[in-house]
Amino acid sequence: MRRQRESVMVRGGGRPREGGPPPRPVREILAGALPATLLVLALLGAAGCGSGGGGGDGRESDRGGAGAVPAARSGTPSLSAPSTEPGGYNATDRGWAQLMTPMNERTLLLLDLVADRAADPGLSDLARSTRVTHRDELTRLRGLLRDTGAAGTNPHEGHDMKGMITEEELRSVSESRGKAFDALAKTYLREHLEQGILVSRGERDSGAAPAATDLAREVGERRAGQLKALRQLGG
Repeated sequence: MRRQRESVMVRGGGRPREGGPPPRPVREILAGALPATLLVLALLGAAGCGSGGGGGDGRESDRGGAGAVPAARSGTPSLSAPSTEPGGYNATDRGWAQLMTPMNERTLLLLDLVADRAADPGLSDLARSTRVTHRDELTRLRGLLRDTGAAGTNPHEGHDMKGMITEEELRSVSESRGKAFDALAKTYLREHLEQGILVSRGERDSGAAPAATDLAREVGERRAGQLKALRQLGG
């Protein structure tokens, strides 16, 4: 049975930086694909998926109810996990895989650019090693999508949310050079890693199938290590 769609209002995560694209506005998040537990975690303190109303960015919006539910200010929301489905998976397992798969796919495009063009050799090396682990994760995430019956669906297509690399962001990075290139790449990569940690924590807390929760634990630990390495490079 389909969950009733909700809308979630979250606080924006503006990115003050010189010469880069403008900070994303605060947007109303229409929850169509993710269960409420994971959606709140995914978008806590972030700009979230773009809705058509008032954004003016031409992105396709989800359709849902009009009521706004405030997201938690900090920490992990204490919500009960959804009931399990055939195969031992629940809606959080499926929603996590549906979110992490396009996040990895989009970030791999950025990592390809950074590996080849970063001015800082350390950043280039980090992009190469991160690219390897993201590809491995992607194979396993696609397996989860098949197992949960969600293969072939991407409810986040065209969405503008923190941690999901957009075409505009890729264009901004590709048109930059030298230190400006590295600065933008570090910003987008940092957001991606931070969101990966956040949503994987939600999956560990509310997921049901060991295949998903174990992968989420690995992803969270790996992202934390990659984020530490990025910060050592000034990211």
